[in-house]
Amino acid sequence: EERAKALAELTGVKDEERAKALAELTGVQDEERAKALAELTGVKDEERAKALAELTGVKDDEKAKAITELTSTKEDEKAKALAELTSAKDDEKAKALTELTSTKDAELQEAVKQEQEILAKMKSDFEKKLNWFQEKTTELIAKNKEEVEKLNEQLTTIEATCAEKHKVAMEEAAAMALKEKEDAVEAMRQSQLDQIASANSERDECKELYMKEAARRKAVHNKLIELQGNIRVIARVRPIVEAEKASGTEGNKEVVECTTNEDLVVHRDITTRTRFEFDRVCDQGSSQDEAYELVSPLVTSVLDGYNVCIFAYGQTGSGKTYTMEGPPDNRGVNYKAIAEMFKVEKEREEDVEYSFRVSMLEIYNNTVRDLLNPSVDEFKQPKVLEIRTTNEGNVVQGLTEVIVNDESEVFEAMEKGTANRAVGSHSMNLHSSRSHLIVTVKVKGVDKHNGVKSTGKLHLIDLAGSERISKTDATGDRLKEAQAINNSLSALGNVINALGSKKAAHIPYRNSKLTFLLADSLGGNSKVMMFVNLSPVMYNMGESLCSLTFASRCRAVNLGNSKKNDDSEKR
Repeated sequence: EERAKALAELTGVKDEERAKALAELTGVQDEERAKALAELTGVKDEERAKALAELTGVKDDEKAKAITELTSTKEDEKAKALAELTSAKDDEKAKALTELTSTKDAELQEAVKQEQEILAKMKSDFEKKLNWFQEKTTELIAKNKEEVEKLNEQLTTIEATCAEKHKVAMEEAAAMALKEKEDAVEAMRQSQLDQIASANSERDECKELYMKEAARRKAVHNKLIELQGNIRVIARVRPIVEAEKASGTEGNKEVVECTTNEDLVVHRDITTRTRFEFDRVCDQGSSQDEAYELVSPLVTSVLDGYNVCIFAYGQTGSGKTYTMEGPPDNRGVNYKAIAEMFKVEKEREEDVEYSFRVSMLEIYNNTVRDLLNPSVDEFKQPKVLEIRTTNEGNVVQGLTEVIVNDESEVFEAMEKGTANRAVGSHSMNLHSSRSHLIVTVKVKGVDKHNGVKSTGKLHLIDLAGSERISKTDATGDRLKEAQAINNSLSALGNVINALGSKKAAHIPYRNSKLTFLLADSLGGNSKVMMFVNLSPVMYNMGESLCSLTFASRCRAVNLGNSKKNDDSEKR
């Protein structure tokens, strides 16, 4: 222990202090140099140690050897020197110690100097390598940065190109899909149109065949009806009037539909429909001429010696008077029939000589009035005429019959009679006929070649309209008139029902003046045609259905064959 202490005093420095001094000379600790090197090089821990060894230029074993050399002696030499020191005398010891210390200090200083030079060189090399490495790193970073920027630019360009191509591809795909969809829809639509066209063609073909078959059936049926003497019925639908427009949106809704020239349908509601079939159906747009063309052949029959009865039936305000008389600028059946009779008379004047007589009456409150001679009795009341049964049929005693020579004289008589007719107003009609009007034209003809005489009779009848008191708001005289009208029309219905029933033993003609007077026409030997006039809207649907039902019953009545009134058989 003493030797070691002496050795430490001789060397003048402890091992720990030498190591510390060595670290201060190098200017950097091993760990810090390794860390700095690792940060610059970016290498791993194993590579850091290797790089440190290369930078210092000395391995661990060599460092240990250098430290040993700094101490200038090995342990054996130290012991020897100590022994030599101890074996000398004290003076010599002091002298030897001084020399040794001096020598060791010089050697130590020289070693330290050499170590400092080595360390300075190592530091300089290290700084050069560090600067070179930093420059290379900076260049590499700059180069990498430029390449990264270029790569980013290329990437941005590629991304933009890809996005554009993707967008174009998506648009093309969408356009192609849309086109395929449109083509598919168009193909489907065209297929459906073809199917619809084919179905429509088949429908039209079937409809055409049906219409042809229906026309043939109608012709046969009408011929049968004509042979049987059935009442021919014409339905005529008038346009909407102001009273119906005022009934509201639901009330003025049209419910009567003319489907063909022979059929019409009444739409009771959304699902319920009632169909009627007649000899002819005239819709709202039909003209007076069209309506008259349907009865024209019957008018000619009067000049051939047949009895003809044409009458209009329907609720009040349904267009009966318009159909039979018409306004001055658009005359109806009555005026057109008279004009045609005299036209045919002119055409036949070289073969047949005709004479004409006209009468005009009304049945008002179940009484008969003469409109061409509206005389009064001793009580200054209109003179009432009576109907009597004679050999010539049922006639009105005392009825004025005017001899006429042309149509103008007949028109003058009719205008006079019309002026004397009872009319009134109510909620449904401002100019409602309050009576049944009957214009009768009697024709006698004599064949100039064989002397055969013939007689014909034409009844033109404008029946008063059926009324619902709740709609007409009739009171007083209007109410009494409405009750009489409804009673006479009810009696007419009973007669039609009895005529249509094979089991009926009695026909109640005498239940009203109207049916009693028409007994000759309805009971046989007469051609009868009926106009059933209709309102087209929901507001009057109930009355329209009643009128149509009555007309259907009339059409089913078989009157038998009408006979010509002449004396050819006697001759």
